[in-house]
Amino acid sequence: MPELYTRFDGVFFEKTRLSMLTVLFEEEAVSFNRFKKIIGGTDGAIYTHIEKLLKAGYVGKRREIAGNAAQTVYFLTVEGKREFRDYLKFLKTMIQGGMK
Repeated sequence: MPELYTRFDGVFFEKTRLSMLTVLFEEEAVSFNRFKKIIGGTDGAIYTHIEKLLKAGYVGKRREIAGNAAQTVYFLTVEGKREFRDYLKFLKTMIQGGMK
């Protein structure tokens, strides 16, 4: 049962970052302002969480033109998608009682 508590690292499993990963999994690409609207919080807090996800390799970023302005858009990397799918499998196993 020890693997239950250590399966996912602290970067992935922190509440706000897990919420961001969930949004990215659902929407595929999200701008900074969209994150701020969905997640809430200050610019600094959102930025800090995004930076941790980028550094861990779960999230990537690119610049896009939106209307007359450029914006940064974030997306799940291959590793981020794999880890999130593993997390969903883990939850399904827990719900089905498979970790007893």
